Amino acid sequence: MRKLGGVAIGAGVGFLIVIGWIFRPATSGEWAAWVQTFGVLVAIFWAARLQVAASRQGLRQAGQVAAMFASHMHWVFRELNDACIKRSWEDYSVHRRILQEVLMQGREVTLQLLDGRSLAMVSSLRTIAVEALEKTEGHTNTGNWMHLQLYFDRRLPSIAAWLSATGNPPESSGPTDYAGLRTSFGPMGNL
Repeated sequence: MRKLGGVAIGAGVGFLIVIGWIFRPATSGEWAAWVQTFGVLVAIFWAARLQVAASRQGLRQAGQVAAMFASHMHWVFRELNDACIKRSWEDYSVHRRILQEVLMQGREVTLQLLDGRSLAMVSSLRTIAVEALEKTEGHTNTGNWMHLQLYFDRRLPSIAAWLSATGNPPESSGPTDYAGLRTSFGPMGNL
């Protein structure tokens, strides 16, 4: 695509040189008209170039926001799974609220700018998040923890697969994975 643009620009410059050679300006008014025409053509070219750059940046940013949404979904589902294993009501309720925030983040992803795979990922993850919120709405401290843990455990591979399919494999580097979100305090919590 870039070579095609270079060829088109070269052909345009060549065409202008031929026209300039055939219809050489003789007076200062004609020279001014040629300079003005050249300036307009450069401005049009520059505006088109800026538009293409802005479009590419918008596509890249939308993909990054979608990947961040998926990464946060994986993190919060892993945390909810861990809370269900530990039967920790405090962890569970905090991470359920975080899931609500992550879903709000997912609803802000601009779908029109996403490619097909990222669009499918965001749509699927939104559905999974809504389903999880509906499934966990009535859960209490004395509820069926094993059933919820199995639910979250079954969804984690799907979320990880979406991340990998879009070129963003899930992080598993320890206590500060997922874009700096701390998942445990470890030895630093005792300082």
